[in-house]
Amino acid sequence: MAAPDEPAIPENISEAVVDTEKKGFPVVWLLPLVAVLIGGWLIFKTISEKGPEIVVSFKTADGIEAGKTKIKYRDVTIGLVENVTFTEDLSDVLVTVTMEAGANRYLTGNTRFWVVRPRFGAREVSGLGTLLSGAYIAMEPSEQGQHSEKFVGLESPPVILADKQGTSYRLHTKKLGSLSIGSPIYFRQFDVGEITEYRLSDDHSQVEIGFFIESPHDQYIQEGTTFWNAGGISLSMSSAGVKLEMESLVSVISGGIAFETLPEFADSPRAKADTLFALYDNHQESLERPITVTYTFVLRFNGSVRGLNVGAPVEYRGIRLGTVKGIELGLDPNRQDVTVPVVLIDLEPQRLAAFRDIDSPGTEQQDQQKFEEHMVKLIEEDVRDKGMRARLLPGNLLTGQLYVDLDYFPDAQPVKLDRQSEYPEIPTLPNPLAGLLAGFNKVLDKLEAARLEETMDNLNTLLISSDQLVSTLGQNAPAMAVELQATLKEAHAALASLKASTSTDGEIGNELYNALTEISAAARSIRVMSEYLERHPEALLKGKAGNP
Repeated sequence: MAAPDEPAIPENISEAVVDTEKKGFPVVWLLPLVAVLIGGWLIFKTISEKGPEIVVSFKTADGIEAGKTKIKYRDVTIGLVENVTFTEDLSDVLVTVTMEAGANRYLTGNTRFWVVRPRFGAREVSGLGTLLSGAYIAMEPSEQGQHSEKFVGLESPPVILADKQGTSYRLHTKKLGSLSIGSPIYFRQFDVGEITEYRLSDDHSQVEIGFFIESPHDQYIQEGTTFWNAGGISLSMSSAGVKLEMESLVSVISGGIAFETLPEFADSPRAKADTLFALYDNHQESLERPITVTYTFVLRFNGSVRGLNVGAPVEYRGIRLGTVKGIELGLDPNRQDVTVPVVLIDLEPQRLAAFRDIDSPGTEQQDQQKFEEHMVKLIEEDVRDKGMRARLLPGNLLTGQLYVDLDYFPDAQPVKLDRQSEYPEIPTLPNPLAGLLAGFNKVLDKLEAARLEETMDNLNTLLISSDQLVSTLGQNAPAMAVELQATLKEAHAALASLKASTSTDGEIGNELYNALTEISAAARSIRVMSEYLERHPEALLKGKAGNP
């Protein structure tokens, strides 16, 4: 009998039957599995289609926004900015960019990035389209170099793109002037290239400039080509007159460089890439032959050298032979207590073959010694009974600029040069204008000694008195005219009365006529008497014959 607290177990319950037969995959799990597979495929597809992630550093993030700023190449979007952060020292901005798939091959060390925004320059205006659409990052892909995921962005667009055909060259000059990156390069006033970079040389002695010449104009760059600074306006005044040079209005604002190949260098070979050329200050300087050899000489002048500047030419009968190198004050070798102007000149034998030794060239020191000996002969010895001397002559009477003139002077006193000094000395002659000015000063001194000031005061007083007299006469002129007219009338009346009196009808005229008649009769009697006395002179003693 069961305990009262235990439940009653029905007697008719059947036993459980265990099914040992294997069943298939439950259909209920099929849908989740398909969802997982689709999700995995989408994830794989998304990851496989996602492009590489790169980091570009800029100095500023002006115009760059995460999730909005795009990466473009030729106006086609190829990436998107995902994040913008700073470097640890806050010196740069790091821009994280997700590129489109397939961009890996173009991400190398030569790939360049820069921000495109509105820019206003002397030559052009760019990026105006971003005023409405916003700034974007431009990319210049390159397959050259190692693959990279970190880049340094350019702060300004590159001047020359990689796909532009042409050749790069270099220049060196003493100063940059008005040149800047992007300044044009002119050939026969056509814009054929641009300046791409500039920097100081390692020793800071000059400026090195990189420039690019577009194809096909780069074929005209030869080893004998000369370049000059064509920026701004060049105004020069010389004995030949006033000369104004200007390449173009753009070059006046932003600077520029021009080049040409002179006919004598037309056969020189084509210049290779990165060839280094000299940049001359102006076109006139570029026309002169490049000077690489100079020999220094010294000149001493007793007079003033006002008007002579460093860089002034040294000429022989109008042909330039050298350049004034320096002007300083030094001692007179004849009197050590007297200082005189000392002028250092560089003679340039490359300018004229007549001033070079025609023998085979030797070392630099040997060539210099030969040249100096040649100059000593021209100065000391009687070469064709002439001696070479230097003097200062005016190059322009308007500006007063002087130049050094070398010539032969038969009357020059013989000299013996001191060859122990640092530089050989060329004897000098006085400036011809100095004597003229001295004579003029003497005339002024004589005029001053002659009390010219007192004479001028007396003359001034006389002029004042004359002016007063003329003024007085002018004021009394009407009254004087009336009195003069009355006097003339009286004189006319007197003359008329005198004429009437002296006529034959007048009293005086009648008496005068009778007197003249009697005088005529007396004259006839005297003539008869004189004729009788000529015939009978004895009549003076005896009387007339026939009288008692």
